[in-house]
Amino acid sequence: MSGPLLVTGASGAIGTRLATDLTAQGVRLRLLDRRTPAVRPPAGAEFVQAHLRDQDAVDKAAVGACAIIHLAGSSQEGPFADMVEHNITGTHHVLEAARRQRVPRVVLASSHHVTGLNPASGPEDAPLAPDSFYAVSKVTMEALGYLYAHKGGMEVVAVRIGSCRPRPSEPRHRVTWLSPRDATILLYAAATRPLTSRFLTLYGTSGNAERWWPRTGWGTLGYQAADSADRHPDPGPLTDRWTGGAFADHQLPT
Repeated sequence: MSGPLLVTGASGAIGTRLATDLTAQGVRLRLLDRRTPAVRPPAGAEFVQAHLRDQDAVDKAAVGACAIIHLAGSSQEGPFADMVEHNITGTHHVLEAARRQRVPRVVLASSHHVTGLNPASGPEDAPLAPDSFYAVSKVTMEALGYLYAHKGGMEVVAVRIGSCRPRPSEPRHRVTWLSPRDATILLYAAATRPLTSRFLTLYGTSGNAERWWPRTGWGTLGYQAADSADRHPDPGPLTDRWTGGAFADHQLPT
């Protein structure tokens, strides 16, 4: 890796853990967030405070980057206009910065909620079924990624992140759980491993015995989960009707 790895949304939970883990492995990082980090960035990591709506600032942050892991954006349901600003426009600015600065790889933090209105009973190859405005913004993120992969001169990996928590805490996490350690392993592999196509979409979970989604793409990235929900206490019987859980049950915001 000739340049730093740029991580957006670096002050969030996943970004903070990712920065800590990768710095310990000797990876050069440039961390971007609109918020001052609550925890001091790891020694040796560069921090850039900027908002993704500022295209010029994102362009500058992307200069010389070997790849971008795009974690920034809203992770909760909200009014449609907020989803557009934080998740769609922000993603467009990141991809445009990668195109302008010739960054070869962008990893997009998508979400399993893009298929969240599929029944929890399966099948594994469930079609797109966004369960919220949030999920619609992630569908659009993936579509932008596909477009830029094929017309922007870069490779794009969209990781449909499951439930990234320190440990499983509700029944559906038996299936959806992604440990913070596995999130680091998967996202770094997505940023660095050779691809067989310009665009790749895959689901991101730990190696849980129960699953709703195919593990297509895991082999391409050489991803081998270190953790599994099965090593934790059983949180009880599954009661969710939809794979999106509460997101799928809630009404649209007004």
